[in-house]
Amino acid sequence: MMRRRTTASGMAAALATLAALEGGAYAQCKGRPTDAGGYGGYSYGTATVKSYATAHLRVHYATTGDYAPDPATTRGDGVPDVVAHAGDSGETAFAKYEAMGFKAPPSDAACASNGGDDKVDIYLVAFAGADGMAVTESCTGASCASFLLVDSSFLGRGYPTIKEGFRTVVTHELFHAVQNGYDAEMDRFWAEGTAQWAMKTAFPELVDFERQLPAFFKDNTRSLDTQPSGVTAGYLYGSAVWPLFLTLRHGETTVREIFEAQAAGAKSLAATDAALAAKGSSVAEAFPVFAAWNAATGPLAGDGGYPNAAKYPGVKTTPLEDGASGITSGLSYFVYRFARAESVSLTLETDATRNAGLVVPIENGRPALGKAQRLPANVQGDALLVVAGTTTKKTDAPFTVRIGAPIATGGGSSSGATPGGGGTPDGEADEAGDSGGCATAGGSARGARPSSAWAVIFAGAMAVALSRGRSSRRGRR
Repeated sequence: MMRRRTTASGMAAALATLAALEGGAYAQCKGRPTDAGGYGGYSYGTATVKSYATAHLRVHYATTGDYAPDPATTRGDGVPDVVAHAGDSGETAFAKYEAMGFKAPPSDAACASNGGDDKVDIYLVAFAGADGMAVTESCTGASCASFLLVDSSFLGRGYPTIKEGFRTVVTHELFHAVQNGYDAEMDRFWAEGTAQWAMKTAFPELVDFERQLPAFFKDNTRSLDTQPSGVTAGYLYGSAVWPLFLTLRHGETTVREIFEAQAAGAKSLAATDAALAAKGSSVAEAFPVFAAWNAATGPLAGDGGYPNAAKYPGVKTTPLEDGASGITSGLSYFVYRFARAESVSLTLETDATRNAGLVVPIENGRPALGKAQRLPANVQGDALLVVAGTTTKKTDAPFTVRIGAPIATGGGSSSGATPGGGGTPDGEADEAGDSGGCATAGGSARGARPSSAWAVIFAGAMAVALSRGRSSRRGRR
């Protein structure tokens, strides 16, 4: 996939290139920028080419011409500082992904043009719009080897520094190569979301995770697995909060377990459902809680959700006065704000296999996620109400929220963990729309400073992984 950071015209050109390239089979080997024909219009031509190798990666770069990186170096071997930084960042991420239990990307040794060895190859090129791409080749079934294209300069790409641009994109794209070893045709929201999650896990100080969240949080009535139209990829990158939620809620191995189910042939959400079933949960139970965690962010940052919830953008809330009606489609949700001095009941009239409701009390201005109750429930005081779809079925699922007298027997579950009330994923999702964002032709084209809480969480994740033992998606396949 090709990673974003594009203009509309730049992404349109990238997508046109990808559409042409996707006509061939993923299984065949492909040319590289170092070859006479290049790859997808990216070619070093007659420039002298050098490379910088780490234990598992090799960064190729032109020494002259438009593709040449900044030659400035403080190193005795003369390798440009930015080239060494790109390779060393990728090597650090490689080790972290391995410690988390993920398989190494498949070898490209079967291809005649493979960079000279079986290391993961990174080619620095001058992108017109995107800033990274993972290209798949040499496939066995759905498992494919990959090589990466990464922007050679990161000038004007919107990152705080050029070095942060290299680290962000190399780390993101490398995880696309990891993904491609399990399933080179992952759903875009899951491929881009988990690549962003992995990037943030490897380097908690990177801010690109937070920077992409607004596009996702503002579009909560779109089903999680329905790709937005247009050229923006922000929604896809912002969906990284879904694997983050799954990890925090169900354990650090959850994403890997989902990948393993995908390698066995399951689609993204069906694989998620299978992994959660082994933990006593399901997508139907988890998604309303996910929606509640998202609601408890920004100015409504609460207790019991994301560690950095106050730095997330929050979602739109609608006043709940005399009740409400709406329609969900797939895994989408609505959030209402509610306040009553007296105790009342909230009930949800809907198809119980399609929607579930969850009410979260607000105490001292902060949503108390640990005290969430599933509808029907009695409520008094200030609260948030979430109505969420619980299946991937995309037909309309209408609902009505009613306010009435208190229920004498009480209602709902106070666990906040299993709102349930819905079916499991229905398998094939509806068409998701056009691709936007990272380019994906047998390849993927590819915030505020996080607090130390994130680093603590993921340090714990690393410890757990060690004790046991795709692509851009800035432009993917």
